[in-house]
Amino acid sequence: MSAGASRLLLAILMVLTALGELSTQLIIPALAGIEQGLGAERGASLTALSIFVAAFGLGQLVLGPLSDRVGRRPVLVGGLILYLVATSWMLLADSMADFIVGRMLQGLGACTAMVLARAIVRDVWQAQAAPALALTVIGMLCAIALSPMLGGLLTQWGGWHAPIFASLAVGGCALLAVLVVYRESNLNLDPKAGHLPTLLSSYLDLLNNPSSRALALALAGTYGAMFAVVAGSSAVYIGLLGLTSAEYGLVFGATISGLIAGALFTQRQIMRLGPRRIVGIGVTLVALGALGTMLVHAVLGLSVLGVSLPQVLVTLGGGMLIPASVAGVVIPNAHRAGLAAGLMGFAQMSGATCSGLLLGVLQDGTAWPMIGLQGAFAFAAITSFKVLSRAGRSAAAATAG
Repeated sequence: MSAGASRLLLAILMVLTALGELSTQLIIPALAGIEQGLGAERGASLTALSIFVAAFGLGQLVLGPLSDRVGRRPVLVGGLILYLVATSWMLLADSMADFIVGRMLQGLGACTAMVLARAIVRDVWQAQAAPALALTVIGMLCAIALSPMLGGLLTQWGGWHAPIFASLAVGGCALLAVLVVYRESNLNLDPKAGHLPTLLSSYLDLLNNPSSRALALALAGTYGAMFAVVAGSSAVYIGLLGLTSAEYGLVFGATISGLIAGALFTQRQIMRLGPRRIVGIGVTLVALGALGTMLVHAVLGLSVLGVSLPQVLVTLGGGMLIPASVAGVVIPNAHRAGLAAGLMGFAQMSGATCSGLLLGVLQDGTAWPMIGLQGAFAFAAITSFKVLSRAGRSAAAATAG
């Protein structure tokens, strides 16, 4: 592949990796408008967010291995078509139940884009895939940072339908780009991959590696910590602190821009430091930021700066950890890259799903459920990573002895 074609493919993969986050972050400022427009109870839109991430995570467990068997291109094209149909369904919904069905199908379509993008990176860049994986994650993180701002402006301009139209446009462009540019990259199809009877045993075999378990749980806990703020920040910034949807988008986007800085650090240093060391640094920063948020809120009360400033540590650490943890599992498993990408995508979204569901149950009109959940997930992430990493080193030393 020529350098120009390689750069173009990488740009497409960045968009595909970002599609799931873009689909969520664009509508975050519009959640209240969606509830009002569809005549739903306050807080009902959190169910739509959680259903999306659940479908996004579960779908990767099947679609990643399926692409190992039948190829990346047919699965990717089918997923993007489903994404466009589901997004159109959301636009036409006249009840929250219809909207939630559309979000579930949209999650399945979007998950295809992310898991296949990660597998394609491993196919194309092979042993040098780690920096390329970090760059694709930067696309996702840019969506997290910029989409709330754009979503806030679109919501003020065109109501809650406007950000969904934007998702539809991006999905359409992504499908067109894939059809024109991408040619099948999985040249060694595995006819045994993706069969449901053997799928569980395949994942258990992958998780038998202590390093894979440590990285997957660190990713799940970190993403759960981040999603608590993603899902809860609209109610806190707009409902409790009185910001407009546009102001919220700007503040939230600026706060989580640390994600991009963290991912850039990983992209530049991962070949020198290695994935596990970067994950260790990242998970520590996430824990410190979550603890700082809790302490500031407990001592000084709720404020825009009190919530936002400590979150810079969370987002910086998360931006480092996400690409490094994915690289640490996908790159050593070239023969089952789709399976490995599916596992890490599931871990990422399972943390977000649990966080979103718990936030919906614990909501009490204050910021404490959001802040407390973030602290709990961050503690789980750093504890599981440290304990399993220590156990893995002990096992390796015993084997060597």
